Amino acid sequence: MDQRRLNILTASIAAAVLLISPAHAGLQNDVPSCYAANQIAPVNHIGYTRLIYVLIDQTVGWNTDLEQSILDNLNLNLVPGTKFVIAEFSAFSQGRYLNVIHTGIIENPMPETQIDNTPINKTKIFDACLMDQLPFATVLADRSVQSAFQASTSSLNHSDIMAALQMVSGAVASDPASQKLLFLASDGLENSSVTSFYRHGSLRDINPEAEIQRAAVAGLFGNFGGSKVYVIGGALPGAGIASSAYRSPETLENLKKFWQDYFQKSNADLVEFGEPALLEPIAF
Repeated sequence: MDQRRLNILTASIAAAVLLISPAHAGLQNDVPSCYAANQIAPVNHIGYTRLIYVLIDQTVGWNTDLEQSILDNLNLNLVPGTKFVIAEFSAFSQGRYLNVIHTGIIENPMPETQIDNTPINKTKIFDACLMDQLPFATVLADRSVQSAFQASTSSLNHSDIMAALQMVSGAVASDPASQKLLFLASDGLENSSVTSFYRHGSLRDINPEAEIQRAAVAGLFGNFGGSKVYVIGGALPGAGIASSAYRSPETLENLKKFWQDYFQKSNADLVEFGEPALLEPIAF
């Protein structure tokens, strides 16, 4: 796609976003549907088969490299047949809250059997629409992530990670997509009324079993419907942890073990826990 056409798409996104009601922004598909525009019913009724839910912890002071890694991993998975949700959370007790910024669907093309039964002029218009839909959706998703980064700060005293995860799990589990992936951008350091993984500006060497019991008593497990999970930013220095603070391998392993157990009990599979960067790109 040439730069002029991309600029037109970017301007169109900005105009479209302004028309979205604040009460509904993010809670519905913010990417124009090619099926709806051409009055064509998608074969699987929803137009997509994959869901990627990006949840960004705004209590983390993200560095440029990790911000770019989050965008790169997201963009690798923004392909036809994918629904994306970009959400942010921070410290509920300090006036912050979970917020879905934008949701979008990049629709699947029509299968051959449907193409054969669709007028050729309508098929051409539909295909041209799909060509524009992917870059439109990508720019919208990237802007949403960048918006979450801009509001992020490591100065907040609390981080309600488990509460945020529990809140989004229902939406993930109930989504009709056959493949689901949660991409959690967070340091993984719970610091709430339930428990704290900090001690004197450093990562506390937690007991995973004891912390899981605290989560169980507080009722903070969710149900992610068998989703894959990737975490980037684990125990990130500079985000509540002094950059000079030592993080022993055992301490990091215990943190990873807690989140493995947490997601297992929340009907999800933790594929990788980045400490802080991921070693492999996220994939369904």
